[in-house]
Amino acid sequence: MGASVTITANERRVAPAWAEQQRDLIDRMDRAAMRFVDHATRPDGSLVQRTVWTSMDGTDNGYEAFLSFPLFYLVGGGKHIHGLARKEFDAITRQYSAYGTVDREFVTGFDWFHHSESYTYVYYLAMCNPRQQVDRARALQYAAMYIGEDPLAPNWDAEHRIIRSPLNGSHGPRFVTTTTDWDYHRPILANYLAPFEDIAGTDSSDPMFKVDWTDDAMFASVLEMINTRMTRGDVPLNLSATSLVTNAFLLTGEEKYR
Repeated sequence: MGASVTITANERRVAPAWAEQQRDLIDRMDRAAMRFVDHATRPDGSLVQRTVWTSMDGTDNGYEAFLSFPLFYLVGGGKHIHGLARKEFDAITRQYSAYGTVDREFVTGFDWFHHSESYTYVYYLAMCNPRQQVDRARALQYAAMYIGEDPLAPNWDAEHRIIRSPLNGSHGPRFVTTTTDWDYHRPILANYLAPFEDIAGTDSSDPMFKVDWTDDAMFASVLEMINTRMTRGDVPLNLSATSLVTNAFLLTGEEKYR
């Protein structure tokens, strides 16, 4: 880390009206945050919600509930907001680890649209205190999963310079998805357009055609096609993983993360 920069104010001025209004808003948000936490969490910080979660999707929603807390602290929120931000990150990580969707403090295997939603939280926490050792340790641990240093998460193919699957995480590339991974979403996905145009027993002449994901036989066909066609190889969305490695570079300055 470089030397700190000190900014000194040596004149008194009357604050403009917009600044006073902004400060009033921040003070109100400081209080509102406490009400939200009291309403939505238990004393240990875990979310008041279901006790079982098996879908590969949804973990990001837990983190998203509080990822704005460290950002709010950075723009002037109270010190208690910073404390709550850290408490909630740890609590949600423990909660979803118990569900089985997080391992070693990182989602086991999903896409980078959702990873990005979860781990923006980590970048904000690091900005709150760049010398916090827990943030540095997390940054190195997470980056290792995407530069070939973590044998438990072999996401990076160094030979071809690609991430090996659109679904990836602390368990490495997720080449096979299961019925359990999709169960919560099958009724929802039945309302979307069909994922393929050549699903047996369907008429794709209508560009708006759908398939019934809630039908077990149809779902089995769709799942087989997903695992055969969509879970191997790199995709543009995986470029978001570069932010994870960049975070490690910003905290360490080590060239291997550049």
